[in-house]
Amino acid sequence: MPRLSVLNHPVHPILQAIPASLLPASTTFDALARLGVDEEGLSKAGHYTLVFGLVGAVGAAATGVLDYYEIENRPVRRLALYHGLTNTALVGSYVASFLRRKDRKADDTALALSALGAALIGLSGYLGGALVYEHGVRVGEDHDGIPGAS
Repeated sequence: MPRLSVLNHPVHPILQAIPASLLPASTTFDALARLGVDEEGLSKAGHYTLVFGLVGAVGAAATGVLDYYEIENRPVRRLALYHGLTNTALVGSYVASFLRRKDRKADDTALALSALGAALIGLSGYLGGALVYEHGVRVGEDHDGIPGAS
């Protein structure tokens, strides 16, 4: 499968910043709205950051899958699978939160689902960091010229 790069830089690390920042921001906005701080305004902010975060997650997932298929080392590929499954779970929790909303406002269950997703973002970031910083995925080339295959 082809790798997606722009100016010799992998695209997945660029795109992952969108959901990694917007999704927990939506959780924060919803929590503040539930506390009564500008409920209408923060509920709208939570709703729209959630929507744009989920849209961004599609791009991050697509480019992450392309990177996944380039990994030949089985233990590293397994770690990448756990990273992807964690992302699937966190996006699922945010989608469930989105579906629970009424008039763009999160109820207690929607907020709990968002909080779960935010916690999983931390785990996913840890796993993604291990792929890059411990195993060099998409960093340079190994002795056979395979990028990030170590």
